[in-house]
Amino acid sequence: MSVKIGFIPSHREPFGEKWGTEMRARCLKAMRGVPELKVVAPDAALTKAGLVRNLEDAKKVLQLFLDNDVAGVIVGGMTFGHETSAVGGILANLPRPMPVLHFATKGMVAEDGRRPSDSWCGQFMITSAMRRRGLKFEHLPTCFPEEPVFAQWVSRFTRACAAQQNFRGKRIGQLGARPEEFESVWWDEATLQKDFNQTVVPIDLADIFMRLDKTAVNDAAVKRVERKILSYATVDEAAAGAVNTLARMEIALKRLAVEKELDVLAVNCWTQVQQRYGICVCSVLGRLTDQGIPCACEVDVYGGATMLAAIGAGLGKTAPHFVDWTELHPTAENVWLAWHCGNAPVSLCAHDCPACIKQHSILPIGAEGTLEFTLRPGPVTCCRLGEYEGKWRMFIGSGKIVEMAPKVRGSYAWVKVKDAMDWEQKMVEHGIIHHGVLIHDPAVADALESFCKFNSIEVVRGA
Repeated sequence: MSVKIGFIPSHREPFGEKWGTEMRARCLKAMRGVPELKVVAPDAALTKAGLVRNLEDAKKVLQLFLDNDVAGVIVGGMTFGHETSAVGGILANLPRPMPVLHFATKGMVAEDGRRPSDSWCGQFMITSAMRRRGLKFEHLPTCFPEEPVFAQWVSRFTRACAAQQNFRGKRIGQLGARPEEFESVWWDEATLQKDFNQTVVPIDLADIFMRLDKTAVNDAAVKRVERKILSYATVDEAAAGAVNTLARMEIALKRLAVEKELDVLAVNCWTQVQQRYGICVCSVLGRLTDQGIPCACEVDVYGGATMLAAIGAGLGKTAPHFVDWTELHPTAENVWLAWHCGNAPVSLCAHDCPACIKQHSILPIGAEGTLEFTLRPGPVTCCRLGEYEGKWRMFIGSGKIVEMAPKVRGSYAWVKVKDAMDWEQKMVEHGIIHHGVLIHDPAVADALESFCKFNSIEVVRGA
């Protein structure tokens, strides 16, 4: 998931152009070492020395950024910096909300006592100009680009821009009505449209069933899915006859997502599908998530939106697991159960844990199609987007999946955190519902915090 980010190397005359040119080159070298970041910057053919020093430069660089549809902008003082061109000429004329990362380079004092930079001073003019215009930005502490803090912040910013790119303007497929007694998964379509330019596309389950019925049992795509499932999962005897139906459901949903240009699916997963076909779609949702079509259970539209942000912040490198915050560990402190019926992407399976297609462990209707296994251990980020009275908030927590007893039916992991009671108190206080998103990437947490700032979402950080 490459991310185009504009770079404004700001310079003010009569400060040292040679020094500014050197700083620009060093900054670009450091930025190009950040994974998935594609830097869009003026070169010497566009502006003098590739720096931005006046309004004429600003017009050229603004057009460069617009032509490349940048997802964010990094503005840095190579010398004192020139706020009129950097802010008034470029940033103020870009689409909003445009994520901005600001920094100033460290300077030096020449042998004759002169200073070619004074960027620490100039940065306060640039940041005040952004604040006056209501631009949302984050600040990278003043440094040389070779210092670790530079790459850390640029990487975090890149991930935040990727999260926004993967979140705003997306189409969420609402497949069926929400469960009658799951009031908590309500959503406000108008607020999604107004705040994030997202569209909820309602699709009746009858349409899904019609597509499934029209998908032939011997369809070549269906047979490929069957073979793939059987290549990594054992199948309970009772579930053996369900594999073809599961494969047909997957193909039907995948074709629907392509046809309707859906970026995420929020699926009614019980009980109509069990009653009609004798299957559970849990394993189907996990497989689609692994293929880049994230799926939220129980028509949780806000949950689906959370998945989009988490995937983007993870640069699309790992699939998320749509979970319940299910239970505290019976004996261990600060360990809780991240679980769902059997919807985890198989890419998350622990290496020594065989995956198995089984009958649902909770629903009273006998139905096969859950994919059960333990998730692989390691650090994770957990998150959840919510909205009350038009105000958005996201809970973000960091933890570590640990291998420990007891074993649990479904797809699950025991997650150790610093203070589970802090999580509980904050989640209750801020109305976080029973669904969350878990992703095997600890860097997602900080990136989501930046993403939230750029999108006017309150952050609730669990200890």
